Amino acid sequence: MPRPSIRLSKEARAKARDADAVVRAALEAFAAAGKGEIHFVRFSAGGRQFAMSTRIVIDVEWLPNRVPDKVLRPAETSAPRKRRGDQRT
Repeated sequence: MPRPSIRLSKEARAKARDADAVVRAALEAFAAAGKGEIHFVRFSAGGRQFAMSTRIVIDVEWLPNRVPDKVLRPAETSAPRKRRGDQRT
């Protein structure tokens, strides 16, 4: 799996004492959250074959005391979208 791209926001870079340490910590948090997957699919258009792949880009912001100390949505599960008026629980 290719290494994800880590981007620090301007404020995160300014607040970081060591930007490289923030990038390493972001990679560790990414791994602890279950890592992402690289998705690849081929498709055709106009008689030609193409391929699409997704790449993980991680944006790091500086948010002091604003988010809980846990993964908000674990990587291995995703909640299905509910429609208005849907009675499922």
